[in-house]
Formats: sequence, C-alpha cells, structure tokens
Amino acid sequence: MTVAGEARERLSPRVAKQVRDLILTGAVRGGERLRTEHLAERLGVSATPVREALMALAGEGMVDFRPGRGFRVIPVTRRDVVDVYAMQAYVSGELAARAAELLEPSGLAQLDDLQREIEKTVRDGDLDATERADFALHRMVNRAAAAPKFTWMLSLTLRYVPFSAYADIPGWPLLARDDHDRVLAALNERKPEAAREAMAAHIREAGDLLVDFLAAQGVLAAH
Repeated sequence: MTVAGEARERLSPRVAKQVRDLILTGAVRGGERLRTEHLAERLGVSATPVREALMALAGEGMVDFRPGRGFRVIPVTRRDVVDVYAMQAYVSGELAARAAELLEPSGLAQLDDLQREIEKTVRDGDLDATERADFALHRMVNRAAAAPKFTWMLSLTLRYVPFSAYADIPGWPLLARDDHDRVLAALNERKPEAAREAMAAHIREAGDLLVDFLAAQGVLAAH
C-alpha cells in the first residue's frame, strides 16, 4: 500500500466518527441525504475517505446506501440509544468487577485523586476539564481489569457515544461528580459484584440522560 493509501485508511475511521457524531447529535437528521462532496468540504477532507466512511457506516446501520441514489441517514430511535448503553453497561460492569480484584493501592489512590479533580472542575464550572478527568477515571478502571477482549468490545460501543454533546446535557456534570462514589467504594473494598452493579447502573443513568437530551432536541425518531 502506498503512503497516501495508508494515510487515507487512517483518515476514514476518523471521518466515520465525525459523521456518527453529526447523526447522534442531530446535526444531520434521519432521512437526510448525505452528499459526499458536501461532507468532504464540511469536514475538510477529500471525497474518497468520506465515501469510505459512509460505506462503513452503512455496514453499521447508521446510513442507508442505494446505488444511484447515494446515502441517507437512518433515523436514530430511543431503542437504538438504550441498546448501545445496555451493551456498554454490561461490559463496563464486568471490567469494574475484574478491576476490583486487581487494582493496586497506588491505583486506587490515583482513582481517588481523579475523583477529587472531577469535584473541583464541577465546582469551577470547567466542563472540558470534567470530561477529561471523567474519561481518565473510566479508562483507568477499564485498563486495570486486564481484559483486552472486553476492552475492545467496550471500544465498539463507545463509537456511538456523542462525547461532544456531554457538556450540553443537563445533569451530566453532577452525574460525573456524584455517581462514582459507589463504584470507588466497591473498588476500595475489593467487592467485584458491588463494583459490577455500581458501574453498570452509572452507565445506564448516563444513557438515560442522553436519551432525554436527544428526545428534547427532537433527534430521536418514534420507531
């Protein structure tokens, strides 16, 4: 493969993520036609990686492709979002359960430090910093589980999470601040089942907030 081909191959997944976010945040709506050249101009890339990204999204059920008619957005339903978070909650819960058995005292201390950072950034109203610290906390728990296949499966569900919208979701900063206590307590007490339940509940609640937000924005289709 040429250098240009390798660069395009790396670019296509990034473009696919950008288009997913446009769909999941309602920037493009269900039924809307996606013109390759318009998206390329909007995203600042050439048409080829856009078309490759759209074909990948067609395989994921995010867009519909018909020869001669091009690409259209498949409407996102409430069930779609709930299903994604149900999968994410299950996998995240399992990772937390395994982390409860494997985390070293130094790792638990780092998690506590990250939680204090989240509390501070929420007080300061720095939502970007809250998001970074929240992501770091979850990533540390997931990596501590030492379960690469589960981590890979989690990464698949995270494709459909519009992180760029979190700062706009009412209640999300407080969820990031307040909902980790049960998770961290279970991890510190080495209680895998409690960690599993607490983390899964936390992810489901985040999903509920997102569903309510998207519904209020008129993003979700009825069926």
